[in-house]
Amino acid sequence: MIDKKKSLKLKKNFKICNGFGLADAIVSLSLLAGIITYGVYFSSLRLNTVYSSNLIRSINKEIERDIERLKLDFWSLFYDTNEKKYIISKNDCDDFSKSIINLQSLQINSSLNNRIIESWRPGPERSKVFTGDKILITREITISPPIKDELLNLSIANLNYRVEYGDKKLHWISIDLTPEAHSWCSETL
Repeated sequence: MIDKKKSLKLKKNFKICNGFGLADAIVSLSLLAGIITYGVYFSSLRLNTVYSSNLIRSINKEIERDIERLKLDFWSLFYDTNEKKYIISKNDCDDFSKSIINLQSLQINSSLNNRIIESWRPGPERSKVFTGDKILITREITISPPIKDELLNLSIANLNYRVEYGDKKLHWISIDLTPEAHSWCSETL
């Protein structure tokens, strides 16, 4: 009888101390691994999105700085400091391609078929996001008449910005420039 009492007591103790079995441990470990994997995946997606937005913002600021520098050069192009006014000739209004080529801020690398191409790589002094991938910003100025064989304004300049980083080569923005853009030329000239 003692053996039966001991065995009942052992069974009772065993039922009270029931723990995880091997199958329960495998299931719980796989659930934990899945949660950790998804956590790392979604946090890396978030960090990648934050990096991409910072990169796009920094590239936009770099292009804005370049456009502002060109605008300042354009505004100072025909300004006479002695007379304190803008002096523009009829020839400059009809064809301002020579004026664009002679801008101070343009450092021309190559000039082919009325195209002026300049490229630069902004460094970490511009933005911290430029310390990683090497980013190449290219500004291309194309000068062409607005309508072929018409006697309207003889020139329109197209400013095209392209950006290359990683394996991406993107057309970023295009701007059309004409002498009338800032009312430099009057209709009576």
